[in-house]
Amino acid sequence: MSVNHRAEAEKHLSQGSFVSSPDKPHPADPVATDFHLRMAQVHATLAAGETAMADTIAYRHTINTMRFALIRHVAEGLALSEGDEAHQHARGLATYLDSVGLNVDNAVDAYIQDQLGMEPRDTDLCPTERRAKWIAQVESMPTPWDTDGSPT
Repeated sequence: MSVNHRAEAEKHLSQGSFVSSPDKPHPADPVATDFHLRMAQVHATLAAGETAMADTIAYRHTINTMRFALIRHVAEGLALSEGDEAHQHARGLATYLDSVGLNVDNAVDAYIQDQLGMEPRDTDLCPTERRAKWIAQVESMPTPWDTDGSPT
């Protein structure tokens, strides 16, 4: 069961400030007043801690979301870019992240392999070089007509 520490602090504060009559400025029971004021302080401190914890959780979520967005952007820029300039921008972003201590290379490689179904080493080449390599591979492959001139 969770406790609403803010509500508990307000309850103890109101109980600790109880006075027996409007003309009597002192509380009816100093021991009970002291107890309630201490409990109010404890609950107020716990309520502040809950707020800080919620802020920390929100910050962590934001950082993880931004990190994933960077990983996805770099991975898709390296693997799916059609022009050399876009590929260079993705590589430049990855290099900058490395230089400031935010190395995402392993996560980028994992994204390229798992989400895009490509080999990470294939993205090292810019799109122009990649196309030239693929064309050379296709041209070097034997065709069924290379042996005796008739299809097999």
